[in-house]
Amino acid sequence: MEKKQENIGKKTVLTVIGQYNTKVRAYLAQNKLDAITQYTIKIFKDTAQRKKYSDAQYNKAVEEFNSTHGLLLLKRGAEQTQANATSYNYINFPYLNREGMKSAMDKYRRYVYEYNTEVQKENKEITRYNKAVELPKCIELRDLKKITQVYENKQGLFAREYNKAVEALSKELQVSYLPKKRIQKVKYTSELVFNVLVGFYISQLKSRNTYLQAVGRPTRVLKNDLPKLKIDNRKLATHTILGIPRLDFCKKTAQNHIKRLREAGVLINYHYTNQYKPISVHFNTTIVQVLEGKSPKKQNSQNQLVTRECEKKLPYNSDSSIYIKRKEIKDYENFIAREKCGLESKGSVCPADGYKNTTEISTAKRQTRAREHRSMMRKLLPDFLQTTPENSGTSSVLTRNFLSKLMDDRELAQELTTGKYNSYTGLSYHYLRKIEQYGNVSTDEFRAVLIQDVIKSSAKIWKHHSSVHVGSWKNAINELNEVLFSGITQKETLIEKLKEYRFKLEFARKWFLKHNHNALYPSLYFDVNRKSSSGVGFFGLHSVWVSHQKYKSKKSQEQNASRRNESARVRKASAKRRLDNAIRAYRKGKYTAKQLYDYVQDNLPYEYVTELTNTLGNTMTA
Repeated sequence: MEKKQENIGKKTVLTVIGQYNTKVRAYLAQNKLDAITQYTIKIFKDTAQRKKYSDAQYNKAVEEFNSTHGLLLLKRGAEQTQANATSYNYINFPYLNREGMKSAMDKYRRYVYEYNTEVQKENKEITRYNKAVELPKCIELRDLKKITQVYENKQGLFAREYNKAVEALSKELQVSYLPKKRIQKVKYTSELVFNVLVGFYISQLKSRNTYLQAVGRPTRVLKNDLPKLKIDNRKLATHTILGIPRLDFCKKTAQNHIKRLREAGVLINYHYTNQYKPISVHFNTTIVQVLEGKSPKKQNSQNQLVTRECEKKLPYNSDSSIYIKRKEIKDYENFIAREKCGLESKGSVCPADGYKNTTEISTAKRQTRAREHRSMMRKLLPDFLQTTPENSGTSSVLTRNFLSKLMDDRELAQELTTGKYNSYTGLSYHYLRKIEQYGNVSTDEFRAVLIQDVIKSSAKIWKHHSSVHVGSWKNAINELNEVLFSGITQKETLIEKLKEYRFKLEFARKWFLKHNHNALYPSLYFDVNRKSSSGVGFFGLHSVWVSHQKYKSKKSQEQNASRRNESARVRKASAKRRLDNAIRAYRKGKYTAKQLYDYVQDNLPYEYVTELTNTLGNTMTA
């Protein structure tokens, strides 16, 4: 009896918007829309979304549109209200705590379990439907165009929406041409993504409440207009806790999980602006319920804390970074340059229109495509082999010229004795890589030419010596033919090893000149047993090469650190400049305090929210 009396007391009454929408629905039920009218409605909605109409602006535009074309569009806003409702429709201090997060995770698991159970039943029906789909031998051109249009234009939809389009086509043509898509279940990994998203939302609410308290503004928010969660997929994918990756996957995988949660109804009211701005969503209110708390009381100047509340460092996350979506600001582009960031890949569509590469393909179709691909490759492969650079005329010339550099060992020793190579510069690395790619040269031939190149490069060490005879060079050549480049089977590795040998020879040449020291005879200097630095031999320079590699690595790290510091300074200066421009525009009255806060929160790092509070203080008014 008491419940019945409560229901009687709370009588439901239609609002002005509800009465108007009732007339629109009655008109639509009696009149069927043609293609031109549907396209006109689409243009109107696209224009409203692009111009970001408020509810009042949208409803006014709807009235003008309907007065011209008929009652075709519904107004936005609440359609019903309770005449004697005792509850209020706003939250004074929205927040989420540890208990709220735990409750949300429990409700999420229960919701996903029920959803996956329902999906399993739907997939069984889809399987029965697909078994009855058979491609006829002959299709009319008109029907083929309709099939192609549905298949291409509806691929980006969720599976249920696509299946509805397939059913509508089957009813229109009275034949089932296209199979339905199977509905994907929500995987376990999506639970981890959902947990991180709730953590992001907690941080966003904290940031919002802290700022509003600092500037002396109320934190109240309507229950049906809670702040949206802003998601930067790149930041979500690389989110870390104490330096440890929380999810550790790529941006595309993050987009896939977000789409799966949207399809399951966990995330609702999805909004996508463009590739440079994040997406925004609401949580399903049956899963995540925002709590209401009492805002902290203000303290007098005599009883303030040592550390002010507005200076408390909140957890930093992707949603308060420089890459977050900014709100529409009047004349914004006239005084602030647009900050570009890569939230989505260029030319991509919103996640709801993605997953074109995940269309289910039957095993028979995959096998047919594989056979066609192999048949095509068998036809093209002989022609491709006939036109490879190895068999072309240019390759033959390269090969002959390269192999012509290979000399007899005794002839090479005689030319070294005469000083022919005292100013030898060595083969260029570009030329060697060209031989590696296009020359028809075996690894042994390539290695033999490089060995003689190293020997010719070493002649500079004995440039001012007049007592080096042919036998010493011949013994050195015999020794190096056995040990240089030993165990290396790849031409690319041979080129990298050549860099090490050339560095050692150049280091030795400069060392002998600096210390005015005569080098040993080539046969002794290239002795494999002289591996210590005191032996003053070629094979004792390994420690010098290791030190050189460490120096290069350290120098590279210092250069990278310098570039990162410079980038950080540039970003900081840019953020500071944009903050100053925004404050200057606010003081000129170009937009309100709320628009200023939204811009700073969404486009600048969190510390600038505190700086904004310290700069303007309580002088800000809505």
